[in-house]
Amino acid sequence: MFRLYERYVGEPDSEKDVYGYWLFVTGYLVSFAGVGIFLTGLPNAGGSVNVFYWRLSVTLAALGLPLAMLGIVLLLPVRWRAVQVTLGGAGLSLLGVLVFEWAYPQHWRTGANYTSEIVALYTVGIAIIAGVAVLVPVVTGKQGMFVEDELLNLADQPPVLIGESTTGTLFSVFRTPQKDWTWRAIQQDAVADSTRTTGSRATARESVEEVRELVGRAGMLEITTAAFRLYEDDGQWRWVLMQEDGGVVAESGTVYSGRDGVEDSVSFTKDTGPSAPIIDIDGAAIDYYREGDDWHWRIIDEDRRPLAGNVDAHADRPSATTAVDDFQSLVPDARVLALDDVGAELYEDDDEWRWRVVDADDRELATSGTTFAERRLAEASADGFFEGIGDATVVEKGQAGFEVFSEGNRWDWRLVDDTEEVVARNHESADDSSTLVQRAETISRTAADADVVSIEAGDYEIYPGRDGWHWRFVTADRTVVADREGGYETPEEARAIIETVRSQASEADLLEFESSAFQQYKTDDDEWRWRLIDEGGAVLADSGQSYESKAGAGEAMQTLKEKAPDAEILEIETAAFELVRTDDDKWRWRLIDEGGNLIAEGASKHASRQAARQAMDLLVDLSPDAAVREMADPIFQLYTDDGDWAWRYVTVGNDIVADGVETRGTRDDAESHVEEVRSAAVGSPVDVLETYAIELATADAWSWRVFDPSRAVVASGTRQYPDRDAAVRDIETLRANADSAPIFEIDESAIRLTHHDDGFGWVLIDRERNTYAQSSTRYETRATTLDAIERLKELVPDAHTIDFGDAGFELFEDDDGWRWRLLDEAERVVATGATPFETQTEAKDRIETVRDFVATASVLEIDDPTFELNYQNDGWIWRLVDGNGNSLAQSTEVYPTRQEARAAMQTLKEQAPEGHVTVAQ
Repeated sequence: MFRLYERYVGEPDSEKDVYGYWLFVTGYLVSFAGVGIFLTGLPNAGGSVNVFYWRLSVTLAALGLPLAMLGIVLLLPVRWRAVQVTLGGAGLSLLGVLVFEWAYPQHWRTGANYTSEIVALYTVGIAIIAGVAVLVPVVTGKQGMFVEDELLNLADQPPVLIGESTTGTLFSVFRTPQKDWTWRAIQQDAVADSTRTTGSRATARESVEEVRELVGRAGMLEITTAAFRLYEDDGQWRWVLMQEDGGVVAESGTVYSGRDGVEDSVSFTKDTGPSAPIIDIDGAAIDYYREGDDWHWRIIDEDRRPLAGNVDAHADRPSATTAVDDFQSLVPDARVLALDDVGAELYEDDDEWRWRVVDADDRELATSGTTFAERRLAEASADGFFEGIGDATVVEKGQAGFEVFSEGNRWDWRLVDDTEEVVARNHESADDSSTLVQRAETISRTAADADVVSIEAGDYEIYPGRDGWHWRFVTADRTVVADREGGYETPEEARAIIETVRSQASEADLLEFESSAFQQYKTDDDEWRWRLIDEGGAVLADSGQSYESKAGAGEAMQTLKEKAPDAEILEIETAAFELVRTDDDKWRWRLIDEGGNLIAEGASKHASRQAARQAMDLLVDLSPDAAVREMADPIFQLYTDDGDWAWRYVTVGNDIVADGVETRGTRDDAESHVEEVRSAAVGSPVDVLETYAIELATADAWSWRVFDPSRAVVASGTRQYPDRDAAVRDIETLRANADSAPIFEIDESAIRLTHHDDGFGWVLIDRERNTYAQSSTRYETRATTLDAIERLKELVPDAHTIDFGDAGFELFEDDDGWRWRLLDEAERVVATGATPFETQTEAKDRIETVRDFVATASVLEIDDPTFELNYQNDGWIWRLVDGNGNSLAQSTEVYPTRQEARAAMQTLKEQAPEGHVTVAQ
């Protein structure tokens, strides 16, 4: 099998190639045989299905396909892992064929019908072979876990070819022209390495081609001392300073548009570098520098660590100098503002004083609602604000509500509608807030059902009580002239009594006596009785029984009269009024019917008999025209006040709990206003303003303000918020930190702490919030920031400008470590050290070496590719650089003599242009 392959195909790379080829051929022939049997017609010979030939045809065709595909896999450069997976797929396909042999024809499309399962099993096997062998590299577009990576298969490669050794022997097996096989041992020597790596094989080959092209025309340059090398790259000129071993010591600080510029830079470096001083700092110094056309400044300490710097760039050096002068004058006396959360700043505004609330980021949150003539008044206001804001109630503008507030030692409430207008107030103040809260809640709960009424002179009102229904007669000013807390079961019973009072009051006689009197009266049963009453109306004695006639009652009464000779005899034939003295020596009146039953009495006690009689007369005068009204709920009562109309809110118990704020010209206007009040009151919340109220408002954005119990604005928020939650967050920050909030004043300037994601810092500001400087460093903690500020305040007054002559060396620190740079008189960077150092001392020591290099360095200009001979590590190496000074290749070994290095370089120069390129795999 191997000989046939070698004879007809060629020399195989591996056994895998031979097996793959013959598997492919076998699969092809087997499949062709199966198809051929089908094409002969034997499976359908005689017009009927021949099961044997059908089974044979399908089996051969189905077996040939996975065999052929397996052969293809073995021919491909795939890993053994891929072969194993492919064998698994082929096994599944073979199993499918065997199951077909068993199932056909009884269970193929008939009977139990395993057709779908068999086809699926076979197809999965074929899919695995195709996916692993063909589709994986096609779909991924790269070498993967199944496809052999030629560059990674390095284990079988000679060490010289993969960079593990510089010498070795290679055995080459080859066929002679006479078709015989032989071998040759080849001595391998690595003479050059690339100085660059690439990401792909193609790029590496391109690099090889570039070197092959450049080697032939490269000149030779020997470097025995340090040298400046000038390069041009896309019209931009630059230079590097190299020491004798080819290492870069320094490079130009900028690029130049012309050759003259780069040459002037080299000349300046050579002229000034050997004697240029190292800029030294005692305490702190002011460093001016340029970036492009802009000037900047910074304060640095003796270790050249930046302490402070400008915020905005300056157009020229004088303006930067002026900014530093301002900075130095403001810093020593600047107050340090280290707000944890919020604070109040006092400031002058047009010869008056105001205060504003600022947060830890110096954002203005609010300003005082008014100005103050003196600083102490502004400070007192801010102090009172912080003292009370923690307990402030949050309300929302545009939402009606009751506000219970205290002014002095008394509590009041007001009703504010959705336009911020006060539309109602409490009638009487209270000693505590709870009483007024209850009254306001009563109005909020009952205003929806409250009727609007007016009283011309007096009206009867029927109202519910604890033990039933009662009635009272009230005047327009809510004076109760008469009442009867009788406890009637229904309003109708109370109404009937009122009608009795109305009908009998105008005809009732006034019964008057000095001290006591006998009363004869007829009962509802048409019988007569008597009783003895005192001047207060109290019953001292009664008949104890009824009499059929008036005379009988009189005789019985006469018997008792002997014991009370001064008592007058009063006969009651109709309803009558009585004026009686009370226990506390007051007077009141009452109305009794002809049966002696009390049907009405004065609601108030009077100082004199005459005053009680006047009250009785008022009932007599007003009762005939008085309306009778059932009052199950509170009412809005309209009344006139000096010709204008006003209203009051009266509870069922005749308590006036609310009054309108303003009068109206007509009754209709007053009634319309009552409806506005009703709309504002119904369901509105009741807020208790212990100190202040914080009002949230929204239009295009959210804002807030603070007002006191009199609704005078104490502070107005100055920020606009995108949503309610954002406004509430600032409010809660203010409320939570008010107790510890400082009150301060910025006289001329202040140093304000700032907090950022990467740490703490500071800025120098004046009272107008102009920013003069900022910290150049971020600090980990607040404490270290404060320490840095104190150190800055000590150092800045004595800080001097960094001054040197034509040039000076400066040490600086970047992300990689400490470096040095050479500055000219305008502080432009002329040269920069190429190597970073861990410490400032190391960078400073390197400057002394650089001085020696600069003094003796020659100047080289490279326009074409060049071979360089450099002395390094006690020996000589060569290096190939292109026209831009980029290193392309260097010798793999260090030669003991210059001549040996030159000879090796010459050998490469002669052989490399025609050198064969091979890829280690």
